[in-house]
Amino acid sequence: MPARVFVSILNISPRFKKAVWKRVYQFLAAKYKTEDWTFMNYGFQSLNESKKIELKKEDEINRFFIQLYHFVASKVELKNKRVLEVGSGRGGGADYVERYFQPSKMFGVDYSRNAIEFCNRVFKDSRVDYKLGDAENLPFENDSLDVVINVESSHCYADVSAFFAEVYRVLKSGGYFSFADFRDKEPFEDLKEELANSGLEIVNSTNISKEVLRALDDFNEEKMKRFGKMFGSWLKKPLSEFAGMKGSTMYEDLSSGYTVYYHYLLRKN
Repeated sequence: MPARVFVSILNISPRFKKAVWKRVYQFLAAKYKTEDWTFMNYGFQSLNESKKIELKKEDEINRFFIQLYHFVASKVELKNKRVLEVGSGRGGGADYVERYFQPSKMFGVDYSRNAIEFCNRVFKDSRVDYKLGDAENLPFENDSLDVVINVESSHCYADVSAFFAEVYRVLKSGGYFSFADFRDKEPFEDLKEELANSGLEIVNSTNISKEVLRALDDFNEEKMKRFGKMFGSWLKKPLSEFAGMKGSTMYEDLSSGYTVYYHYLLRKN
């Protein structure tokens, strides 16, 4: 099914979209339990080669995925802070942030029970507290967190404005929200308005479409090899669309500018 047709079907209603994405992630976490697959983003590759981050040897295999998390997490001081990732997926991003940025407490929330069970099994020795929860109804007290991060997840939500309201609620005064995701150009205008109306102050925004596209280019062949081993050939076409492979709708839309990928840093005053 062409990706745009799939998106159109998802947009029948917000609740329907949320339910479909939940089933997708429930299925992936239950069916594919390999510990080698702990990241689910498109990646990031700086256009300035001198900005290459230093990683431990065991993390090099996930460099492109980690670089997106690094870009998002490094925009604000996290050391000794209480940090939450909303939409923690298969857990690799939250684990990376905890190990490299040294928050006092790191939480990961996801609405897929199977994904949380996967994280608690794979990262059983991690200091991250993975919790089942909904982005639109976060399981945290008011004014209890210093930083919230959200990476390539909000496009699956039924009510993004409700999510932003929850971020505002759980952040302490002076706390930060570091947010990265993509939208087609017209829906992106709606997203900008929702962010502006969130009550959070926009500190800065950055179009990172070129950096994400560069990662898709540089990692395309290796990603196809890895996913081919995990999934076999029967999922090649839908997987190509899901992962943004060269020739996929997502890849072509990013290339043409039809889709844009932005990072926002916001602050609760």
